[in-house]
Formats: sequence, C-alpha cells, structure tokens
Amino acid sequence: MVEAVVLGSVLFHLAIAGCYVGTRWRCSRVRRGGPRHPPVGPEELSAFELGMLAGGRHRLGEVALAELYLTGRAAARGPGTVARVAEGADPAPLSPAPFTRLLDARLPADGAVAADDLLRAASRGEGVAAALCRLRRWGLVFPERRMRRVLAVRRAAWRAQAVAGGGGVLFGAAATVHAAGVPGGRFGLLPLLSCALLLAYPFLLRAAHTAVGGVPGAVAAAFVVTTTLSAARTAAAPPGAVPVEAVAAPALFAGWFALLGVYRATGGELGARTAAGDAVLAEARARPGGSGPVDAALRAAALLGFRALRRRPRGGVGLPLCAEFGWLRSFAAACGRGVGGPDVGPLSPGGGVARPRPSGGRGGTPTAEPHHPSRD
Repeated sequence: MVEAVVLGSVLFHLAIAGCYVGTRWRCSRVRRGGPRHPPVGPEELSAFELGMLAGGRHRLGEVALAELYLTGRAAARGPGTVARVAEGADPAPLSPAPFTRLLDARLPADGAVAADDLLRAASRGEGVAAALCRLRRWGLVFPERRMRRVLAVRRAAWRAQAVAGGGGVLFGAAATVHAAGVPGGRFGLLPLLSCALLLAYPFLLRAAHTAVGGVPGAVAAAFVVTTTLSAARTAAAPPGAVPVEAVAAPALFAGWFALLGVYRATGGELGARTAAGDAVLAEARARPGGSGPVDAALRAAALLGFRALRRRPRGGVGLPLCAEFGWLRSFAAACGRGVGGPDVGPLSPGGGVARPRPSGGRGGTPTAEPHHPSRD
C-alpha cells in the first residue's frame, strides 16, 4: 500500500512538473512573437498603470493604498489592518484616478478594515479595465486570448498541487491521531508526543501561515509534524525494524516542496507582459521619475510593491530621495508581512503561490502614523 502511494505521488509530481515546464516554454514562444519595442516611455504611464504592468491588479491596489496613506487619509492600525485618520487632519488632494477614491469611500469613519479587503476592492473597481486596455493598445501586454489557454493550464496545475498539499495537511493531523494509539516502543513517549503535537497543530498552522503564507505555509507545518512523528517512531522502533511509512511520509512532503521549487523556477504565476512591457519596466526602474515627491514615491511603490518596500531594496530600481518614500516604507512595514504581492502580469488575478497572503503579520509591529511634509 505504501509503495503504491509513493509511486502514484511520484507520477503526479512528474506530471505537474511537466505542466510547469511546458507552460513556461509556451509562454516564452508567445513572448518571442510579440512586440519588442514599446511605443511609449514610462513617463507616459501613471503610477497605477506602472503598478498593473509590474505586479498585476493587486499591485494597482497597493499603489492606491499607498496614495491613501501619503495623502493623510489612512494609517496602519496593527498588522494587516488600516484605519481612517482621526478627524481634524488636513488631507492632500487625491489624483484623478478612481482607484484611491474607491478605497477612500470604503474606509470606515471609525474602526479598522483589513488591508487585503481594500486591495481586492481596488483591483476590481472601476477603471481597471480601462487601464488594462491602454496597456494592450500600447503593446505592453498580450490580448487575453493569446495567453488564456497557457495560463489556464498553469493555474490548473497549481491548483492540483495545492489540493495535494491540502491532503498533506490532513495527513499530518491523521498521523498524530494514529500515532497516539501506537505502542510507545522502547521509550514509551510516542503517544505523549503525538498528543502534544495534535494540540499544537492549529498553532503551528497559524505560525507557518504568518511566516510563510498560503498553502506552502500549511504544508510546512504538516511537514514539521510528520517529520517529528517519523523520527520518534524510528527511534522507538526496535533495531532494524524502522516502519516504511516513517521514511515515506517525509519524502513525499520533500517532493511537494521540490515541485514548488520547479513552479517558482519556471516563473511562478506567469503573466501576459510582452517584451515591450519588460523594456518599459526596465526603463522605469532605471529612472522612476515623478511629477513630485508623492508621485515619485507612488511610482517606486508601483515598481517595488509592499513586499519589497518592507525590506531594504537591493538595487535595480532608482529609489527616490524624498521623505515620502521613507514614510511609505514604514507604512508597508506597519501593515504586516501579509500585505503585498509579487511581480506578475496584468492578467493575473493573484493566484497560486503568488497569491497575497491573508492579513496578519508578526506581532508587535509598530503602527505607522500618517506623515505630512509640512510637519518636518
């Protein structure tokens, strides 16, 4: 039985890895046949259009949230939540784009709201389709029909891997229950250890979700539990009588993470950006520009995203030398590690391992208060 499960898992992992490699190859072929020289420069794109080009619709929402903060309308209220600034503040005017105004309307007068809820609202609001149409008209992204099939296959492959990872999480819980009824062996501590792991399992899942996020975090928690039980069973077994499942279970989890490495090495959640779009982003990263300090900070946020803003950027983007950019970095840190998404294409709604994690960062993150240039 164990041999059949291992064989089926190996074949499943090979098939999914083949889908990842094949979709990456197909995407590269489509990109080679697309436009290579952009008809516009980065200065002709707004910060919101740059964000959509660099990180998809979710990054556009991050730019809108950043403008909401820099104009003095919002502040972080603990990891993953945002609240309106108290009455009496003098907010700066908003840009003509509708994205930030939508978030401003959704921000409650009292109380906090999850930052991810605001990001999703901005990514589905009015103006997103118009911005995407402009990027397509300039040849910076492919029409949806050119990439729909290859992206659908890749998302289906990731969903299948995610389902397998969910099965591993359930297996981790079942393994702890099963180990509680196994004789203690030479040391008699296996039932006690399994009961302790079963009680700690929900907390491990939460901690891994905060530290890693999404399906990989849950699978990592199950991997830790399963590996601990396997090591305990191996130690408790008589010499030369190591259970086969004690070796097979950690190996299956290791295979899942190896497949995750293939997914990331082949591009993660592939987008629909053309070579011309890449050229515009490269030029924008070399000189982000901006009509003022707030616009310069927003364009840097569009190129970097909240994830990169929270850590020290390692080059590749011309960082603006203004106080607003520093304030924005403190705001991104105060929002918590769960807010922000990676670089993907504009057609990607934010799925797979690249999906932004639900709100909730490390405890004790300092709360960022709104800053205004007039205060310094």
